[in-house]
Amino acid sequence: MFIANKPIISVNMERLKENGISERELRRYFPRYILNPTPLYYSRIKKVWFFAVRLFLTVLVKIFLRPRKASGSLDIHEVEQVYTKEAATYDRKHHITTRGMDLIWRRAAGWFVSVIARNEARNIRVLDLCTGTGLTIKEIISILKEYGLEAEITGLDYNEKMLDVARKNLEAYSNIKLVRGDATNMNGISSNSLDVVTQVCGIGGISEPTKVFHEVLRILKPGGWFFMIDMHKPIPEQPGEWPFLLKWFRFPIFESVVYEESTIPVVLKRLWGWRDTTLCFYFLPLTVYRDDNGKYWGFKINIFVQDSQRWWFGLPIMPVAQIIVEKVEISEEEAKKRKIIIEACNPY
Repeated sequence: MFIANKPIISVNMERLKENGISERELRRYFPRYILNPTPLYYSRIKKVWFFAVRLFLTVLVKIFLRPRKASGSLDIHEVEQVYTKEAATYDRKHHITTRGMDLIWRRAAGWFVSVIARNEARNIRVLDLCTGTGLTIKEIISILKEYGLEAEITGLDYNEKMLDVARKNLEAYSNIKLVRGDATNMNGISSNSLDVVTQVCGIGGISEPTKVFHEVLRILKPGGWFFMIDMHKPIPEQPGEWPFLLKWFRFPIFESVVYEESTIPVVLKRLWGWRDTTLCFYFLPLTVYRDDNGKYWGFKINIFVQDSQRWWFGLPIMPVAQIIVEKVEISEEEAKKRKIIIEACNPY
């Protein structure tokens, strides 16, 4: 037996009950697969087969991508060292790691920004968080050009080496500003000043993601949008499919085993200095912000999608989620409820 969906948070239900928050209300924010484990049963033969395939994939990662031998606490200094070292080869290695899917994710961000720009019929202001080597900005500009649109785009990243590469990647473009900064404390950006914030594969390198979400709420204009894509643990009840000899096969146990025992420890932690970002997609809608006028703001989910995309050899073992939220005004009562829920959750 393999326990998939191991609970990644413990919830203080007594505190919720004391504040009149029911389990049904909790499920508005946390689905079953986040709160409850899923036992998956499989034979010894499958266990051996899974181990062999997982070992083969792990060996490929070690040979071609050369991750570190071990990961530490993944604090800000460790992550800084990882990306200082990887900056020169980041574009190639990230493309290899994701089997080219990173381009699709960045273009999805570009298409979304273009929709907002077309609806606003003006030059909008965009911030690309954890911009890295500027690849997402490059795709945003490319798609905006298809509609004859421009935008004032800023790319923010903590690592100066990554920004050096971004400056080379984007030297042919105007209206681009690249700055070194901390996504958890963006004091240099005015409140209510941005139309769109994008973050493609960035939140996993930050130890306190809710501080980022709070800052995004602050700097977005009312009605502004936040677009985020990153890794998300597999959902056994919604596995990907693998085509073979004109048939389609599903391997929910294999997906879960690979993610827990190979993807997280080898690819995320050792190679990229990354954490499992699953919980970020559920803490994001719970984040609230009170402005100087006493108004409360939160996020409204417009789109949330999780999908096990195909990795090397067409295996559906790259679980990714995409979320689009809008900054909206909320009542003091709703803000209090969201705050209580997030404070009652303790990540394991």
